[in-house]
Amino acid sequence: MPIIMGAGVGYSPLLYRDRKKWGAVSEFLRNGIIQPKSAGAEDDSVLDDYDRRISDAFFTVEQVIAKSNLDALILITADRGSQFDSSHVPQIHFQVGGEVWGNPAIPNLDEPAKQLGFQCEETVAGLLIEELVRDGFDLAEARGSFRPIGDPDVGITPAAAQAAARLAGGVPIIPVSINCHVAPLIRGRRIHRFGIALSRAASLTDKRIGILVSGGLSGDPQGSMSGWIDPVFDRWVLARIERGKSEDLARVWDVPSQNLLAGTKEVRLWTVAAAALDHSNCRATVHDYMPIHHAAAGVAFVTWEN
Repeated sequence: MPIIMGAGVGYSPLLYRDRKKWGAVSEFLRNGIIQPKSAGAEDDSVLDDYDRRISDAFFTVEQVIAKSNLDALILITADRGSQFDSSHVPQIHFQVGGEVWGNPAIPNLDEPAKQLGFQCEETVAGLLIEELVRDGFDLAEARGSFRPIGDPDVGITPAAAQAAARLAGGVPIIPVSINCHVAPLIRGRRIHRFGIALSRAASLTDKRIGILVSGGLSGDPQGSMSGWIDPVFDRWVLARIERGKSEDLARVWDVPSQNLLAGTKEVRLWTVAAAALDHSNCRATVHDYMPIHHAAAGVAFVTWEN
């Protein structure tokens, strides 16, 4: 059965915190970096409106996932040094079966540790790996036991843990980590081909499978350009996704650019999802996009349905 739906959520810790904590979260993310002039427009009324829009968008995505009655959800994210360390940085990694966990608490904000656990699907994940390897993709995998070596106190990246906790609804997940931050990185055209191959492999099972991507869009949280966002680029990416033109995203990284560093590199995740869902004849809807300086990221909410 082809992949039947998809969802994408841009990532910032701000999205998963109470509005009252946004000031402290933003200070942590922006880390004293001088902000663009547009950041000054984010007063309480603007932030309150963002809070309402985020809540509405999450509800919309939750409803699309819930009504799809999924058997498994492929969760596509990028590790930022918690699951893997410099001794082992796989370009593409699958977790097969067992249980993964993540702790998205921010110690700098005195947040208590909170371990979120998720059951991983085994049979479909094994089939996907077998077929993807036959298609020429060298994959890393872990079966059963989950042993994060980058930061054992964090586990899977917070972008994965918080998105799964908010949106997966208890559906077994297939965690797929794409290297977006440690050079060398997979070229855009190959990552697009991986998405198509993922769709082909998923179609060989009779299970109802969805995709959830959590990461990006533009931004540099805690980096030298934290709080600076590229809404022109983000809106172009979302337009290509909504029009079913995922192949255009594959060309973004043909030329190295300073503008495509930091969190923006996680558009690779969206490229995989968009390629797989285009190939599965699912149509994208962009429910909202917000360039939130307080979040240090461009934040989008997208669903795909056939």
